Amino acid sequence: MSKSRVSILIPLLGGVTSVSAGLLLGEFWIGVATEALIMTLFAMSFSLLYGHTGLLSFGQAAYFGVGAYGFAISLVRFELPFLLCIVIGIAAGTLWSFITGYICVRLSGIYFAIMTVVVTQSTFYVIFQWYGFTGGDDGIQGLFPPGILSHSRVYYYVALIVVSAVLFGYWKLLRSPFGLSLRCIRENMLRTQFVGIDVQRHRLKAFVIAGFFASIAGVFYVPLTRIVVPQMANWHSSGNAVFMGILGGPSQFSGPLMGAIVWVFLDAFVTGFTEHWSLIIGSIIFVTVFFMPGGLSGLLTASIIGVARKEKHRERKITKGEGLNGRDIADTEPD
Repeated sequence: MSKSRVSILIPLLGGVTSVSAGLLLGEFWIGVATEALIMTLFAMSFSLLYGHTGLLSFGQAAYFGVGAYGFAISLVRFELPFLLCIVIGIAAGTLWSFITGYICVRLSGIYFAIMTVVVTQSTFYVIFQWYGFTGGDDGIQGLFPPGILSHSRVYYYVALIVVSAVLFGYWKLLRSPFGLSLRCIRENMLRTQFVGIDVQRHRLKAFVIAGFFASIAGVFYVPLTRIVVPQMANWHSSGNAVFMGILGGPSQFSGPLMGAIVWVFLDAFVTGFTEHWSLIIGSIIFVTVFFMPGGLSGLLTASIIGVARKEKHRERKITKGEGLNGRDIADTEPD
C-alpha cells in the first residue's frame, strides 16, 4: 500500500467514524467532538504555513479571534442575519491576514516568527482595550445559534459538513501546482526563486489561505461556546494551533485532524482528573518531537505501510515456496 493511498484512507475512515459518532455519543462528548472538528481548521492554518511552506507562525490566533469577533459583533451589535454574520466574520479574519501577511512574508526565519507574535499581541490588545466596540475583557456573551442549530447534535453535523468541505479543498490545494510550489519554497527558497517562482507572492497567498482557515474556525467556535473573549486572539491561543499541528504531523494531510482530535479529547479527559494539564501536554509534545518527527499521522501512515509491505512480502514467499517442484511450502521447511 502506497503512502498516497494511506493518506486518503485515513481521512475516509475518520469520516465514517465522525458520522457514526454523531449518533452514538452523549451530550457532553458530542460537544467535545464538535470542538475537535472546529479545531482541525485552526490546526490546519498552522500546518499549511509550517508543514508545507516552511513558515513558523505563532500568530494564527489573531485571525481566529478577528473572525470570531467579526461574527459576534455583526450578530449582537448590528443584529444582522446569522448567515451574513458568518460571511462577515470569515471576511474580517481573512482581510486581516492579508493586511498583516503583506508585512510578515517580507521577513523569514526567526524574524517572521517574531513578527507573527507581534501581530497577535497587537490584535489582542486592540480587542482588549476597545471596550465600546468589543466589550473589552468582558467579551460578548449570549451568542446563541438560531432555531435548529441550537441543538448540539445538529450543530455537530453542520460543523462536520463545513470541515469536510474545507478538508477537501485543502487536499486539492496540496495536490495542485501551487501546493508543489509551496513545498519547493519550504525545501529551498533560493532555488525556487531561480526557477522563476515568485516566492513572496506564493508565501502571501499561503498566509491568506491559512488566515481563511483560522477565521472559519473562529466563526464556528462562537456558537459552540456562546461567548467571545479577548484571550481567543492572544499568542497562548496560537500555541494551541502549534501544538495540535506538531502533534498530528504538520506536513501530513491528516495531521491537523488527528492532532485536533487527540488534543481536544485529552483536554476534556485529563482535566477531569488533574489540574496539571500543561505538564501532561508538554510531555506528549516532547515525546512527539523526539520520537515521532512526523507526528501521530506520520507514525500511523508508516505503520500501515510497514504492515502492508510485510504482508506482501509474506505472500511472495508463500507463492515461491508453493512453486518449488510442485510441493507445498510446508514440505520444504525444516521441522
